[in-house]
Amino acid sequence: MIEINGSAEALLFDKANYFEKKGRFPRLVITERSCRGAMFRLFFTKIEAEDQALDAGRKKIYVAPNVVSEFNGFVISTERFFFARRFLIMPKKQSYDCDCDSKCDNNK
Repeated sequence: MIEINGSAEALLFDKANYFEKKGRFPRLVITERSCRGAMFRLFFTKIEAEDQALDAGRKKIYVAPNVVSEFNGFVISTERFFFARRFLIMPKKQSYDCDCDSKCDNNK
């Protein structure tokens, strides 16, 4: 369900090792639904009881079950954001289910 490239897997491994000591684990969350599609971020937080664990190389990423079924999995890589690397998360199946009423034509 998750395809992760080497750079993203190494970054995930390092961050997860740091945060696991504090009881926080990688959790994939929808941060926005817009006319451009759904946007995702990886937060290191407590695991929810209903979360599904997905293999991402040497670590697991936790995702709400409805997110997995709606987007058919994810492709994770990294991108440069100013001087730092960050995760670039793309769903395998995008959803243009806008939560806006007048900005786009996708909510018919």
